Amino acid sequence: MKKFTCQEMGGPCDVIIEGQTMEEMAQKGGDHVMATADLEHQKIAEQMKNETEEGKAKWFAWFKTIWDQKAES
Repeated sequence: MKKFTCQEMGGPCDVIIEGQTMEEMAQKGGDHVMATADLEHQKIAEQMKNETEEGKAKWFAWFKTIWDQKAES
C-alpha cells in the first residue's frame, strides 16, 4: 500500500489517498477530485474531463516516476 496526498498527485489539497497499485491510486485520486466541490478541485476536474489520451498518457508517465520512488506504507 502506498499513500499520496492529493497535492503530490497534482491536486490542490493534503487529503491522503491510498492504493495498492498505480492504477488504483489514479482512480481514487480522480474520484476525489471529481467529488470535491471547491473551486480548485472543480478546475482540475474540468481539465480532467477534457484531457486527451496523449495528455492522460503524459500524466501516467509522470505519476509512474513518483510512484516508483514512494515507499510502501
